[in-house]
Amino acid sequence: MPGSFLNRRRQSLWAKSGPTPRLIFGAFLIATVGLFGLTRNDIFGLSFAWPHAALWGAVGWGRVGLSIRPMIILIVFGGIQDVIFHAPMGSFEVVNLLTYAASTAISAQFDVTNEPLIAIVATVLLFAGAFLLLWAMASTLEDHPVRIVPLFAAMLTTGLLYALIHKVFDLGRRPGEVAGQAG
Repeated sequence: MPGSFLNRRRQSLWAKSGPTPRLIFGAFLIATVGLFGLTRNDIFGLSFAWPHAALWGAVGWGRVGLSIRPMIILIVFGGIQDVIFHAPMGSFEVVNLLTYAASTAISAQFDVTNEPLIAIVATVLLFAGAFLLLWAMASTLEDHPVRIVPLFAAMLTTGLLYALIHKVFDLGRRPGEVAGQAG
């Protein structure tokens, strides 16, 4: 049937790409957002909160299970964040990797790919947990509670932007699927 070829849905380049190009593109997006975050973050006297973009990768990449490549990328981004925020070395690495592990655990227990409500609640809980951990670590290291309003604003910015671009951090595999099985 010659007409059946035209009826087939054409796959986009993103749908055809495997986990490696998706991981590289997601890492590039995180790095780009991070670099823009080094510039001034106020316009006409109004300051705005910049997202912690590495958490996007931790939440999105963790949905397919544990893998060494995303962990290495999250460790590198965590080291860069430690330097930028003048945090003790290892602070942001811990936050990124714990968020990644929690995302993997939630994806292993619940169907986050087919149940949108579970996916949304899990994402909100992951971001809230990551920022709570970040606040607790910062408060412990400073010997007094740090201001929570800037962290809350960064959490909202991070979550809202993730809601818009979450497909970028989908590695194209189902949770627990071994590499090479993605169709």
